[in-house]
Amino acid sequence: MRSIDLLTIISRVRPEVWDVIVPRYSVVKTRADAVALNPQPLPPLPPPDAFLVGAAEMAHAVTRMAVEAEVRGESAAFVDQLIEDWCGTPWPRRWPWPWPDPRTADGPMPDPWTVGSGRMVGAIVFASVGARLEEGDLRTSLLEGAEKLAEAAMPG
Repeated sequence: MRSIDLLTIISRVRPEVWDVIVPRYSVVKTRADAVALNPQPLPPLPPPDAFLVGAAEMAHAVTRMAVEAEVRGESAAFVDQLIEDWCGTPWPRRWPWPWPDPRTADGPMPDPWTVGSGRMVGAIVFASVGARLEEGDLRTSLLEGAEKLAEAAMPG
């Protein structure tokens, strides 16, 4: 599946996903501005998912650093390594013998749905930035990375 196809499908299901990638600025900047337009009471905001927000911020920071490295004429090979680290190792990681392994009841285990959602957010950000770059190594790296993350995010 191509990155643009994935973005199209996701944006049909949840159009607000584009606000994470490309924030839109409108006349309504705060909830108070929205009330001024429509004086009905506003429902409470759902709590933000800190993990997904963190995944989006990290992906944005990586793409910013990669573009800056390319502008300086340096290699942005760290993007490929980061994507491999992000999607290449499934959870729980293989633990070498002898036991004990890290999967004890002492700490929290990550929720597979949340981990997959974070990978999908990263895929969306990388695909969005990669689609806007001119042909080159960085564009290829970001788009192929988005494909890898999207495949790793899918269950099964």
